[in-house]
Amino acid sequence: MIQLAHPTLLLLGGLLLLPVLLRPRRAWHYSSLLLLQGGQRSYPAARLTTWVTGVALCLLLTALARPQGGAAHTQPVREVRDIVLTLDLSLSMEGHIASTRGNGEERKIDLVQQAALEFVHRRQHDRLGLLVFGDDAFGVWPLSTDSTTLQQRLQHLKTLLPSDLRGTNVAKALLRSLDHFQARGQSDTQLLLLFTDGLDTLDPAVEAHIAQRLQQQHVTLYVLGLDLENESPIMQLVHRSQGRYFDITKAENLNHALQAIDRLETSQVTMRHVTDYEDWYAFFALPGLLLFVVSTVCKSIWVVEV
Repeated sequence: MIQLAHPTLLLLGGLLLLPVLLRPRRAWHYSSLLLLQGGQRSYPAARLTTWVTGVALCLLLTALARPQGGAAHTQPVREVRDIVLTLDLSLSMEGHIASTRGNGEERKIDLVQQAALEFVHRRQHDRLGLLVFGDDAFGVWPLSTDSTTLQQRLQHLKTLLPSDLRGTNVAKALLRSLDHFQARGQSDTQLLLLFTDGLDTLDPAVEAHIAQRLQQQHVTLYVLGLDLENESPIMQLVHRSQGRYFDITKAENLNHALQAIDRLETSQVTMRHVTDYEDWYAFFALPGLLLFVVSTVCKSIWVVEV
C-alpha cells in the first residue's frame, strides 16, 4: 500500500510549475559562441536537458509530498476479554512487606511487577492495556493483543512515572481507566485490575461516582492488593461495586484471580486493521537531486531551451 503523507504539497508544487512549463519559448542560450556553428544539431541535447530537469523536479516534488509504503495487518474475529491493568507506582510502593511469594520481605513495587508480568504472560489471548498512576495517571499501553510489548513495558516499570509524581490518587486512576474502556473497549466483558497498597482516601461522593460508572459501563473491578484492611476506602469501593479483592502477597491468590477471570464470559471482537508505514521520500529525493545536478552540468555545456 502506497500513500502520500502530504499530497497537497505535490499539487501545490505542480501548480507553481505550470506557468513555467506553459510559457512561450523565446530564445536559445549558448554556453559558447562556438556552439552556434551547426546549431541544428544541438536541439536534441537541449530537449534532453529540459526533460532531465523536468524529471528531477517531479521527483523532488514527490519527495516533498512524503511518499510512504505500508504493510496492512489484519486479524480475524477472536473471543477475548478487555482487561486494563492499573498499577500504583506511588512512593509508598517502595516500602517493604512480608510475602509468602519469596523469602522474608519484598518491596511492594517488586511484588506488583512480578504479579503483573505473570498475569500478562498467562492471559495472552485477551486484549490488555496498561495504566500507571501516582499523583496523576498515565496510559502506557492501549488495549491490544500485543502482550509481548506490554511485558516489555512492565519490565521497565520504574521508569514509567516521573519521580515528582509519586503521590497517590486512586480516584483519578480509576476514572482514567474507565475513560479508556469507554474510548477503546470492544469486548462485552471488561475488567479493571487495580494493583495497589491502598494507601489513599476516597471522597464519598467520588467513590459513589466511580461505583456508578463501573455499573453503567459494565466494568468489573478486581483489586490485587497488598494487605489491604477491610475498612480501607478501596475495600469499601470493592464492596459497593460488587468487585473482588485478592491479596497478592500470597502466591496462590494470583492463581485464584486467574481462575475467576477464566470463568468470565468472552465475546467476539474483530481486531482493528493496522498498517505500518515506512517513509520512502529518500528514494525520490536522492535521484531527483542527482538528475538536477546532471541537468545543471549539461546546461553549462549544451544548448538549453528557456
